[in-house]
Amino acid sequence: MLTNLFRLDGTPTTIGQGDPAPAMSPGNVVANVVFVNESWTAPAKKVREVTFRGVAFPKSISRATFTDCSFEDCLFLGTSFSEVEFHGCAFINCNLWKARFEQVYLDPDSIVLEARFKVEAANVGVSVFQALLANFAEERQDEFYMQADIRFRRWKRYQIWADLRRKRLTRFKAWTKWLASITYEGLAGFGYRPVRFFVWTVLLFTAVSCINYKVIGDTVAVNGASVAQASFVDAMFYTFSVLTVLGFSSIVPTGEFSKMITVFEALAAIGWLGIFTSVLVKRFLR
Repeated sequence: MLTNLFRLDGTPTTIGQGDPAPAMSPGNVVANVVFVNESWTAPAKKVREVTFRGVAFPKSISRATFTDCSFEDCLFLGTSFSEVEFHGCAFINCNLWKARFEQVYLDPDSIVLEARFKVEAANVGVSVFQALLANFAEERQDEFYMQADIRFRRWKRYQIWADLRRKRLTRFKAWTKWLASITYEGLAGFGYRPVRFFVWTVLLFTAVSCINYKVIGDTVAVNGASVAQASFVDAMFYTFSVLTVLGFSSIVPTGEFSKMITVFEALAAIGWLGIFTSVLVKRFLR
């Protein structure tokens, strides 16, 4: 990895306008090079199986196709990509800060940034995945959009601690935002994992059933008759009926405390099911 994430190490070779470009045939390695011209100049528009290591790319790359190429410790600072395709490529610890993408095909999972970026330059991850989101939305690349959105939200979470160090956030707000992000990802994968959210819903509702069985199981009426203690099956049926807003059916609360608990559970369930609906809409109807 580069010593300075925004500058190449050593004394790289400078390639200017009119200078011969390095060989880019399959198997070639282009290393320690700075392209100082404004636009990308390559021996061919289609580059295949070339390794770029420690290369600073120009401000504009357009109408090019890269296939099975590897980009390692490269700099794309403010680079504008237009009508560019990356097939089977890998970006390893490349700095794409303020890069822009238009009509670009690039798998967001091909971008790999080590932990050092999270600490020293989380804004790089935020910048690149935010730019990719706009490209994927325009190109209707829905699967890539989902992957980029997940990674964008993760890098926003890493950025929280950088903002805290710079005193842009209070410690309370930083921890609140971090906890909200962790919870949203854990429960629903930032809205893209409805099956995971469904599993959590079943587990949560079952846990509430256990609480109701212990706390208000002796203050409900089953089929109109008071019972000394409702069975766990009855408690679960009662709980799921309330939390799914279906109604009490054949089991109703009789005590004042059980009625209060039921009210709070029903109100909380409305919000929870609203989130569940939004997850389904986000995943399948975007």
